[in-house]
Amino acid sequence: MSFRNRFIRFMQGRNGVDALAKFLNRASLICLIVAIAFTFISIACLRHAATGAATVFRILYYVVYGIGIVLAVLWIFRVFSRNVAKRQAENTRYAYRVQKLRRWIASLKQQWKDRKTYKYFRCPKCKQKMRAPRHKGKIRVTCSKCSDIFITKT
Repeated sequence: MSFRNRFIRFMQGRNGVDALAKFLNRASLICLIVAIAFTFISIACLRHAATGAATVFRILYYVVYGIGIVLAVLWIFRVFSRNVAKRQAENTRYAYRVQKLRRWIASLKQQWKDRKTYKYFRCPKCKQKMRAPRHKGKIRVTCSKCSDIFITKT
């Protein structure tokens, strides 16, 4: 039996690689690369007789390296876990948070794009975000969520 077939049989019933595992993998690699950079910086500080800075970068190395190792262990645990239902629930929560973050970033981009033609503001009662055309003076606004009426300057 080939190695590939044995590996496929080994992975049956296990979680495998999902979006959260990919994120953990990338984050651990980034942490380890940053830790290596801190090592080089601390060596450069020692060459220039900056022992205080070298100590700080050495501590940062240990902290970031530790975080990278913890993330790598979590990644390995998720990939080889047999509790697929729990791992899928974790991945679903991760996907929901990523989607929420992407929507928020898209909203900020849209506000930036429309900054010259629209004024964005919030309802004072329910905090619903709204917009109105700029340069219309004082206008009366009715909130679509709570039906509160207030006056704002555009």
